[in-house]
Amino acid sequence: MLTPVRVTAIYIVFGMLWILFSDAALHGLVDDPVLENRLQTVKGILFVLVTGALVYWLTRVMAASLEAENRERRRAEAELRNALDAAERASRAKSEFLATMSHEFRTPLNAILGFSEILRAQHLGPLGSSKYAEYVDDIHQSGTLMLALVGDILDIAEVEAGRRPIHRTELPLDPLLTACLKSFAALADAKQIALELDLTDPDLRLYGDQVCVIQIVSNLLANAVKYTDRGGRVVLSAAPTGGGARLAVRDNGIGIPPEKLPTVAEPFALALANPHLARDGKGLGLAIVKSLVDIHDGVLEIASVLGEGTTVCVAFPGRDGGSASDVAEGSAEQVVATTERAGSRPAR
Repeated sequence: MLTPVRVTAIYIVFGMLWILFSDAALHGLVDDPVLENRLQTVKGILFVLVTGALVYWLTRVMAASLEAENRERRRAEAELRNALDAAERASRAKSEFLATMSHEFRTPLNAILGFSEILRAQHLGPLGSSKYAEYVDDIHQSGTLMLALVGDILDIAEVEAGRRPIHRTELPLDPLLTACLKSFAALADAKQIALELDLTDPDLRLYGDQVCVIQIVSNLLANAVKYTDRGGRVVLSAAPTGGGARLAVRDNGIGIPPEKLPTVAEPFALALANPHLARDGKGLGLAIVKSLVDIHDGVLEIASVLGEGTTVCVAFPGRDGGSASDVAEGSAEQVVATTERAGSRPAR
């Protein structure tokens, strides 16, 4: 059987013999010009045949090699598709499970909080030792934190599972944003943080789900107040953009490192790894905001300078269904410049 190595060896030997019997050698060996011409013709025919055979063999070898590579590529692509399908099914199953277990998670936590509240208020009489009241406060505080964490996780799961219904309406932003700011007034006062509202148009409206918009603004304000030091400033602004509206929350807090900006909106992502600087964040606030913005076909943008502050912008499309991305690019930087120039009013 002629293997590729044998065919190559034969071709090399033939080439060497061909050189030995070149035109000059052939002319020296044959005196008859007619015979020499016939031998030249035979030599040319043999050269063409051998070269053609070699090209054919090389083509077959290359075709077989390419076919083997294509089979391996198709097998790898099929395995990758199967792995991606399995991962998507697992993700959907996880989201559906968490969404289904919503009440099962919240019910026992609400019971813990309810009974601890009864004990704290001593509705049924004094507890006896002062330590009991301290322990009850710890139970209530831990239960409150756990309920907030579970609620955040379930909010993300509901959105991912497609079980978060949204009812879009034209929302007047002035009363809505004012109410959101007032809900953080006590927390801001405790840290002597100035809460301000910058609304370019008092009649500005946003087309979206009211509950989702309130949750988005509340999460952004909570982060801003949490990560702003005592005596700082937080500005909530709103402005029209194309056919939609843009909301932004700007603070002069600790800021976000540049390398963390691409992933800071992912679940459980913390902007700062240092636990003393990261405060008590669980890394879900911006993830919830991004999930709610996505179901509105909006755009989330973050601009931050470490040690100087952060600006988070959310652009919503209008009722006509236009894309928010057309008006969102560079909006975070624009808000920084705009709020530096424009005046804003205190929230209260």
